[in-house]
Amino acid sequence: MLEVERQRMILKRVNERSVVSVSDLMDLLDVSEATIRRDIQSLAEAGQLRRVRGGVEALHPRHSTYLAGVPFNLAESVNIPQKRAIAKAAAALVEPGEAIIINGGTTTMRLAEHIRDMEIDVLTNSFPIASLLFPKGRARITLPGGTLYPEQNIILSPFEDDAVQHFWASKLFTGAFGISRVGLMEADPLIVHATRKLLRQAERIVVLADSSKLRRQSAIIVAPLEKISTLVTDSGATEAMLEPFREAGVEVVLAEADPKADKDFSEVA
Repeated sequence: MLEVERQRMILKRVNERSVVSVSDLMDLLDVSEATIRRDIQSLAEAGQLRRVRGGVEALHPRHSTYLAGVPFNLAESVNIPQKRAIAKAAAALVEPGEAIIINGGTTTMRLAEHIRDMEIDVLTNSFPIASLLFPKGRARITLPGGTLYPEQNIILSPFEDDAVQHFWASKLFTGAFGISRVGLMEADPLIVHATRKLLRQAERIVVLADSSKLRRQSAIIVAPLEKISTLVTDSGATEAMLEPFREAGVEVVLAEADPKADKDFSEVA
């Protein structure tokens, strides 16, 4: 990734979060601490942000709550060819007439693009996904109650008694902050709670995760690998990376990404 692209993403992150740590930026961009600190120094000298202990602060901080993890509009702009390929492969798993759950995320949103003309029942906590499916009028869409979190474009509720517990699906399609031999991981406790509620309402769990997610770790485990039926990832995943999933009995679907599908954004390595 070019320096100007890294710095653009750093500024977007800081302006949305107000205060961001160096470690958060390292996770976001998958680069070294030294590289992040050089970028911060450059941006601070240009008067575009303020350096603070352990991180950076926006020049005009916002005073709003946010969820841990990568904001939707930032995640949407990385690994585009991989996400498109993964979504297309995952769409082949959806059968006409079935009920499915689609967890909010940028890869699952691409899945919605492939199934919007199907007659299916869909529960989703994502406004972008509901908006993609609704105009066609062939899918019956259910939205759970809760609070809208605009950074991730999802609706989350800390309560158990909502529409989720009254919906049963043959499959749940979900993304992840990260996935490894320890299981499916997320960065925010509220997202973990909401995702676990969805997991209980589906027969099969299908995880859509590009190969960079197979290297990403979090301290919070949503579910062990034994709960996951299928992992759909891209061909950038090596056999060594996939071995823990195969050993756990997870079906692995590899999707071949088309580099030409990403003309506007650079990928995060």
